[in-house]
Amino acid sequence: MVTPDRTGTASVLVVDDSPDSRELLGALLESAGYRVWTAADGREGLRSVFANRPDLVLVDVVMPNMDGWELLGRIRDMSDTPVMMLTALGAEEEKVRGLRSGADDYLVKPFGRAELLARVGALLRRTRPLSEVDETYTDPALHIDFGSHEVYLYGRRIQLTPLESRMLAALVKHAGIVLSAGRLIDLCWGGRPAGPANVRVYIGYLRRKLQDDPDVPQLIETVREFGYRYRPPPDGP
Repeated sequence: MVTPDRTGTASVLVVDDSPDSRELLGALLESAGYRVWTAADGREGLRSVFANRPDLVLVDVVMPNMDGWELLGRIRDMSDTPVMMLTALGAEEEKVRGLRSGADDYLVKPFGRAELLARVGALLRRTRPLSEVDETYTDPALHIDFGSHEVYLYGRRIQLTPLESRMLAALVKHAGIVLSAGRLIDLCWGGRPAGPANVRVYIGYLRRKLQDDPDVPQLIETVREFGYRYRPPPDGP
């Protein structure tokens, strides 16, 4: 087992009940320069998330003891670590379930090696650079520490998924400016296929976490036919 490295090469945890899949994925990722851990089921994977704090987790859906859906939920309960689901279940409703449950990407088996590495690289680029930009953002409502990925609403910490965090970061860094759905896709999805409907869904998720009534926008405004705008309040609650 390798030693966790929080400052150098990105690390990836592969959770799959197939020994062949673990071996192949591990070898492929290591050959691309990543540090790799593997786990044979969800329970072992959850322990590895706690022990090794990987930068990315690849999760098979169908596994014994704890399947990929339950593991994803457990990870989201404690962390915003990026998660990519790897599965033979290619139906649209399965993909939607994964994304709505907090997965950051969804790759259907069989997939090519080049595609996997491209997806892994894109996902890590979208989630790791936050500590390299402005370290914090503060207004009367929000305090965001981009390095630790912590968000506080009127002093109370709220939990966001990585995609929600990227969207909120894009909005607050352009406070008062209307961002179109296309611009938010460019800033937050990093080349992954997405459309205006995806943006609307995640704006809804953010509003539910930022205020009591998502139907009465307070911090995030919808500007009809143009996009979305973050408006910091002038005073506290």
